[in-house]
Order: sequence, then C-alpha cells, then structure tokens
Amino acid sequence: RDSWADYLSRRKGLSSSESQGEAPSAGPHGGALPQQNANGLPRVSAKTKGEDETFDVLKKIKEGACSEMALKKIFIRDRYEEGVDSHEFVWKGKGVADEGADVTFNLAKIRAKNKSRINDGELDLGRIKELRLYRNAVELLPMLKIHEDNKMDALNLICHSLLELGDLIEKKKKVFIGLVDEAWLGDYAINLLTKIETQKGNEMKKLVISRGSPSNIGPLLESKEKIHLGKTKGPVFICCLDDRTKEKIREILKTSNVLGSGETGKAIGNQIPEKMHQSISGLWQR
Repeated sequence: RDSWADYLSRRKGLSSSESQGEAPSAGPHGGALPQQNANGLPRVSAKTKGEDETFDVLKKIKEGACSEMALKKIFIRDRYEEGVDSHEFVWKGKGVADEGADVTFNLAKIRAKNKSRINDGELDLGRIKELRLYRNAVELLPMLKIHEDNKMDALNLICHSLLELGDLIEKKKKVFIGLVDEAWLGDYAINLLTKIETQKGNEMKKLVISRGSPSNIGPLLESKEKIHLGKTKGPVFICCLDDRTKEKIREILKTSNVLGSGETGKAIGNQIPEKMHQSISGLWQR
C-alpha cells in the first residue's frame, strides 16, 4: 500500500513532466499510479495525527489530489493510541467494483482556521455507503458534496454537547444527505432532525433516535422548522431517558415531517403515513 506522501510526490512529478511534454516516469512505483497490492490492485493510504493533518488531507481531496482513485474507507485511529482526531484514509483503483466508502470521523473540536479551508459542498468523497460523524465532526456534513444518486446504507450522527453541534443549529439552509436507508441520531445530534434533508423519493427503512432528554433537545423543541426526511416505511425507534421526552419527539415527527414539500431544493420530505404511525405507535411508546 502506498504512503500518502509518496503518492502525492509521484503525482506532482507526473504533472510536471507532462506539462513539459515528457513521457511519465516508469519508476519503481509505475509513474503516478499508486503502489499495487498482492492482488495487483492499486492502493493508497494516508495516516493523520490530529485535526490539522486530517484537514491537510481533506483539503488535498477537495483540490482533486486523488480524483483518479476511489475512496474505500476512512476510520479513526484512536484504537492505535493516535488520538481521537487521528484518522486513516484508504483509496483503491476506480476499476475496482465501487459499492461506496465506509466513512467515520471523530473530531473533538474543529478550529475556525480549519473550517475556513473547506466551504459547504466542496468536499467530494465520491460514493458513500456508510457515514458516521461523532462529536464536532458533524460540522463536516455541510462540507460534503453528496451526489443526488448516492444511497447510504446508514447515517450515524452523535454529539455529546450543544457546543459539538457548532454552527449547524444556526444554518438556515438544510444539509442535503441524499438517499438514506437508515438514520441514527444520538444525544445532542437529535437536534439535527430539522437541519438535514433527504433526496426526493427517499423511503427510509429505519430511523433511530437515542438518548433524548429534556437537557439535550432544547433547540429541537424551540425550532419552528420542518423536518424533511421523506417517507419512513420501516420502524422508528425512540429511546429516551424519560417518557415525556419520548412523547415530545414522537409528536414533532408526526406533525413536522412535511408532505410533498420540495421548497428547500433537491429533496422532498413526506409525512409519515397514518397507517405507519399506527403500526409503529407501540414502538414509540416503549
């Protein structure tokens, strides 16, 4: 597997030689192509230590540094004692069957200098199969360029404090998340129900809302915004610390998920059908 630095170095060298009309170098790594693994398939890996290095890689992705590759996965490296803000990025050749990337970010706090490096909709990771954003990493969500035909198996958003939501609560424009089979919102991230929007025609198979409490859903209770999650044809699980909070969230989902809206742009939210409400009412009341 290629290192990120070696890959960028060869890529830069190829760009320079091509601009001068020279043929690409066929060095030990095959010019600008990444190193091949045992199966003859190209792989590139970038390992980061801390928030700044993670955003160094994200900025390179934004600039198209790995556009000829397909992202395979991004995972956190804290299990290797590298710290909560450390990640590993792995790419594969585009010729390999692409079911989408498995993407996980865990960032304690994104500083303003790093937020300014990537604007909303500028970060194209390609097809995403599963997306998990923990703590302040949820602020990466609007930076992502989600394609209209992208279908996620699962979206998981978890925040442990109101501060970790960052500027998302203040955003007027909803964040487009494409087609999503399952959505999991936990703790303070429950407040993002009114900030995300699925693609037109989305039919969610499962919606899970966990760890709701009177102390962490204040913004949701105060919000006058509508919810745009599309139809929910599967179960809705609401797990809260008390029954009253569970009832409040259930009522918000029932009354605020808009039928045939479309006014916010790409996606349309549809109210959960009355029969669906009846079929899952028992789950809501557990």
